[in-house]
Amino acid sequence: MLPTVKTIIYASDITEGSRPAFRMAVEQAVKHSARIVFLHAIQPLSTEADEMVHDYLLSQAQFNHTQQLMDQYRNKIQQRISAFMDSEIPADIQLAGAPEIEVEIGQPDQVIVKVARERQADLIVMGDRGGSAASRIFLGSTTQKVIHQTDIPVLIVPLRD
Repeated sequence: MLPTVKTIIYASDITEGSRPAFRMAVEQAVKHSARIVFLHAIQPLSTEADEMVHDYLLSQAQFNHTQQLMDQYRNKIQQRISAFMDSEIPADIQLAGAPEIEVEIGQPDQVIVKVARERQADLIVMGDRGGSAASRIFLGSTTQKVIHQTDIPVLIVPLRD
């Protein structure tokens, strides 16, 4: 049995198939009268893309341009998440508070663990698509990486593609 749950981090890649995991986060939030932080991590630019941008732009101009692009992307993601939550939370469900939206730039596993610690989360809810055994051995999955980096309980919801 879980200890008192006040804050739930729902980590999502915001794909269509992630709805069951969000529903589970809402169910847990209602059950525990907890708040939900809907977290999405934006992958940073790849090293190759970053080097290409650096080659063509001055460093300050590069920083400003990259920051502008990421801010625009973050705003679009926040709007998409807000619309998603409006469509997924039934009117008869009463949450302890409106879910918060947080969009961070970084490697997803590292962002999830960092935000969960900062927010003093009591539970992390994530979906997992399974993947093949070989891909997990060689590449790992975000879910597995999070489990190995945190002592916060992680609720994994199986997803289908």
